[in-house]
Amino acid sequence: MELLTIKQIRVGLGWTQKQMAKYLGISTVSYQRKESGTKNFYFWEVKKICTEASVSLDLVKI
Repeated sequence: MELLTIKQIRVGLGWTQKQMAKYLGISTVSYQRKESGTKNFYFWEVKKICTEASVSLDLVKI
C-alpha cells in the first residue's frame, strides 16, 4: 500500500495550508516549511492531523 504525505492528507480534507496551520496552532510559514520538508513535523502534529482525517499513522510517509 502506498504511503500518504501530509500534503495529500491536507488536500483530502479540503484544507488550505493556512487552515492546517491554524488547526495545529502554528504559523502558516512554519507549516509551509514542514510540508515542503525544510523542517520536520513533530509527532504530535502528525498524530493530530491523522486523527482529524481518520488516517492511520501507519499510512503516513514522514
